[in-house]
Amino acid sequence: MKKSILLLTAILISTPLLFAESKTLTDYLTGWLENDRDLKSAAISLQKAELSNEKSQIQNGFDITLSSGNMTFKTVNGTGTFSVNPSVKVALPSASNFTLSADTDITISSSTNLENASLSAGIDILNTEKEKRQLTETKALHSVLEAKRQIEAKAQSSEKSFYSELRSLLKSSESITSSRTNLYSDKISFEKIKAQGYATTSSSYRLAEMKVNNDLHSIETSERQMNHDYELFLMKCGIKEDALSYKDFLKLLESEITEQEILTFDDFEKENYKSLENALWTQSINNLSRDADKNYSLKGNLGYTFNNTNAKDSGGKPSDTINVGLSSSALGMNLSAGINIPVNPGSSPVFTAGISFSPNTLKLQKLGEKEDQLDIQSESISIETVLYNYDISAADKKQTAEDLLWTKQTTEENLSLYSKTESDMKYYFDRGIITESEYLSARNTKEKYEIEKTLNLIDIIISNCEVQSLFYTDN
Repeated sequence: MKKSILLLTAILISTPLLFAESKTLTDYLTGWLENDRDLKSAAISLQKAELSNEKSQIQNGFDITLSSGNMTFKTVNGTGTFSVNPSVKVALPSASNFTLSADTDITISSSTNLENASLSAGIDILNTEKEKRQLTETKALHSVLEAKRQIEAKAQSSEKSFYSELRSLLKSSESITSSRTNLYSDKISFEKIKAQGYATTSSSYRLAEMKVNNDLHSIETSERQMNHDYELFLMKCGIKEDALSYKDFLKLLESEITEQEILTFDDFEKENYKSLENALWTQSINNLSRDADKNYSLKGNLGYTFNNTNAKDSGGKPSDTINVGLSSSALGMNLSAGINIPVNPGSSPVFTAGISFSPNTLKLQKLGEKEDQLDIQSESISIETVLYNYDISAADKKQTAEDLLWTKQTTEENLSLYSKTESDMKYYFDRGIITESEYLSARNTKEKYEIEKTLNLIDIIISNCEVQSLFYTDN
């Protein structure tokens, strides 16, 4: 399975794969993966996730905004007047949502006047936005991780499809081998008919001959279909020239598909089980979301205003003011209070206050809390279900591994037996003791079990693909 991940570099490029004259099974697999459009789409999705993560970091990082405000130019009695409201705002979300801003009203005519110029700073006394920023950043990072995992999952799925296709080709070969067994059996019967002196016009002779001809036609039809399937397989591997013949390809399979250890759930950590990790992630991110959804807030503000027109002395002259304020919200109620303290003597402080209440907001908050409790229960049940299914799947894959191992041992025993039989029959045939059909039947049976052995090795690879696809390997 590791080789499929190592081949991803070849998948993500757009240039055609070039093969050497001496191809290996890895060349075929590389071509197969390179032609998998789902893998290329997964690579694009990863790039999008990385861009989204960068955007999230920018949005939650240091920010500065410069503004000219509304610029106005007018003429009164031949005198031009220009006014502007410039401002600057700096935000640092990671420092308790700290903000610093400055703005003023500037009027330029025969003289320049500055009014309501102010400096102000704000900070969350109860930092309710911190969890929301962490939640956004966590989701963005996890999206990148998920995109990387999707590439690995697509590679694993594509590799499994590759070996499943090989299995189908070998099953066709096995079917043809079985048809040849019927052919040799019918040939032996036909040879006995001829040896017994039946006339060529007799029904027994003609029936035996017809069986042989039907066997030959059936084999030829199956071979044509198999060659057709092999051509399609080569196209999926991106091989258009210098392809191996099917017979040579079978030899390549027999030489390069080697024995692998059969994987079970015991070879992986339980916490890396995909369904379990996904369920735990869902519970974790939902807990963060619930914690970030605060129903209360408390913010403080401190500022300085130059020539505050709301704080004038007895002569009507605006005074500079120091501004202090608090705002809070809880249980559907919003409260705010502030004071503008004049710097110039003779000016009185300016007090501000505000209050609002929404009964529906309070009701909705209570209903939201009940929904959260139900969601928590549902998430716990989902985790319990995953753990139950884990035990079922683990037992199933363990039984599958035992069946594959039993098939492997049985196939090897039969192959050893029929290899010895084929060798003996070759000895007898060379000395004229048995007919060619009898020898070919023995050789064909040996070839059948050679295919069976390769099929078993492929079944082990496919089973390992299935088991490994159930676990994350990046932890």
